[in-house]
Amino acid sequence: MTKMLRPGTIFLLIALSLIFFGPSVLAHAGVGTQQINNQNIGPYRIWAWSDPEPPVVGSYHVAVALTESLENDPNGFAGEPILNADVVVEMEHQTSGVQLIAQATHEDAVNKLFYEAILAPQQTGTWEIRVIIQGPEGPVQASYSDEVESPAFPWLAVGGGVLALLLAGAGTFLYLKTGGKDPAQKPVPAR
Repeated sequence: MTKMLRPGTIFLLIALSLIFFGPSVLAHAGVGTQQINNQNIGPYRIWAWSDPEPPVVGSYHVAVALTESLENDPNGFAGEPILNADVVVEMEHQTSGVQLIAQATHEDAVNKLFYEAILAPQQTGTWEIRVIIQGPEGPVQASYSDEVESPAFPWLAVGGGVLALLLAGAGTFLYLKTGGKDPAQKPVPAR
C-alpha cells in the first residue's frame, strides 16, 4: 500500500527547502545586491549584482546582464539581450593589490540571460570589482567597490541541523506513540 504525504508535511518540506537552499539558488539567479544599474557603457547597457550580502572571505559571486544600448532608448530597456559576449570580472584588493580574475559565463547561472563569475577573495577589506566586456569595437568596462568581511559563524547551518534533529525526534516519538498505525484505519471491534 502506498502512503501519501499529508499536506502539512509537503508544506514543511517546501518551506525547509526554500529556507536552506533558497540563498544558494538565488546566488546564481541575478539576485543579490545590485551594484551596477542600467549603466550605458558604449555599445552595451550593463546590470550587475553581487552576493553574498555582506560579502565574505572565500565567496563572491557576480551576476551580469547585458543588453544592446540603443540611441533613442533613454531608459535602456528596449535593447536585445547580449548572450555571446566575452565577459571577465576582475577583483583588486585596494590595499595589497592582489588581483583575482574570472571568466563570467552562462554555465553557472540559473537564468541563462545572465553571465556568472565566481571568485574567492582571501582578504578582508575594500576591493574594486571591474566587469570587462570584449566587443568588436574593443573592450569596455564598468566598475564598483565592495567591502569584504570575515565570514560569520554559520548559524543557519547549525540551526538547520538542530531543527532537522528535533523534527526527526518528534516524528519518531509520534510514530512510536501511535504504534505506527495509519490514522485513516480505525480498529475494528472483535465480535
